[in-house]
Amino acid sequence: MTSVPIDTTTELRVDARRARFREAVSALSTRARSGDLLRMLVLPASTLVVVGFGLMLLGWWGAAHTHRQIEQIPYLISGGLIGLGLAMLGGLLLATAVWMAGLQRMRQQSDERSRAQLAELIAAMPQPAPARSKRT
Repeated sequence: MTSVPIDTTTELRVDARRARFREAVSALSTRARSGDLLRMLVLPASTLVVVGFGLMLLGWWGAAHTHRQIEQIPYLISGGLIGLGLAMLGGLLLATAVWMAGLQRMRQQSDERSRAQLAELIAAMPQPAPARSKRT
């Protein structure tokens, strides 16, 4: 078996690609940890709640202005039940966002307490004595 020597320019290109890949992966992990996820939940959730209540209101208005009971059923189904489902889905998403914000706040407080305790422990540690040189 003979080994093929690797060109130094090839090594430099591979190292550069690896560095770009590491930077891209690290940017992904910080993006996932940011508060953007809460905003991504709150906006659609509040929209779903508003649209759901709007559909329920339109369904009620349509059924209220129809005198025959058989004509009220489509309004009940299309406006009332679908609107109720959308409002409930939006409410669940809002509850999830509130829950995640609470967990994030608790984690930050826990991290601050841990940092404070670590700083106290470091301050309480005795400082090492300077090393003495041996004289003969």
